[in-house]
Amino acid sequence: MFYYDYDQLNFSRRKLDSKKSNYLLRFSFLEYSLIFNFEKREPGRAERELNSFFEHHIELIKEASHEDLHRSLVNVVGDFAMTGLANHFNATNFVQLREAYLDWLTDEKPENPEAFRKILGLIYKDFFALQTPEDQITSTNTVPKQVYQITYYVNMHLYDKMQPIRIAEYLNLSYQYVSRLFTHTMGLSIQSYIDKQRVDESKKLLLHTDLPLNEISRMLNYYDSSNYIKHFKKFSDTTPKQYRLHNQRKRLQIKQDALAETARPY
Repeated sequence: MFYYDYDQLNFSRRKLDSKKSNYLLRFSFLEYSLIFNFEKREPGRAERELNSFFEHHIELIKEASHEDLHRSLVNVVGDFAMTGLANHFNATNFVQLREAYLDWLTDEKPENPEAFRKILGLIYKDFFALQTPEDQITSTNTVPKQVYQITYYVNMHLYDKMQPIRIAEYLNLSYQYVSRLFTHTMGLSIQSYIDKQRVDESKKLLLHTDLPLNEISRMLNYYDSSNYIKHFKKFSDTTPKQYRLHNQRKRLQIKQDALAETARPY
């Protein structure tokens, strides 16, 4: 759980000019609220807090410098990623999304409150979208260390050839023991977990690249395209081609809605 030292915030506030300090303090409260609701998995409440922030503090946002707005976005990306790493098995998903946003924000700086609001909205929606019920770590005390080792290894080697027994040997674990432990903890076998994570990784390639299916299947070490499609349908109830087409249309609609939203007067 993230928290803020309010005495430190007030001390910092006195050292800054009033306009800048007011913005930083108000945004810190919003930042806390977004992360709190992210941990609680309440996107609706997070969106209400975001809307309230822009409704009540639009003048402070207008007076903030482009650098202040940019720094706020970078900080939020970092906070979401750190919270995701602490509460989910799929650590690489949050790292990859963080790196993608930091690369984009290197050149993308909000020039006005509308652009700031649009980017902030995209950030929180993208991070919330990474959360799945089966991926959440409800209590670190209930997750055996060996299971962490397996999930971490798998997520860091999705583009390598993997066999559950070889993973156990590499980690100096008893395969028979860790296989039973993993299935009991995760609700699926190590091999099924590998297959699911590869399918999830392929979804990113389908959405964010123009790579053909046979190239994606080769990169992720499937026997051939047919084998890849078979596994994809097992975990997605659709084919890779249908998934790509559906989400391309969906993302286009989201972008159009976002552009229409920024065009509305506040």
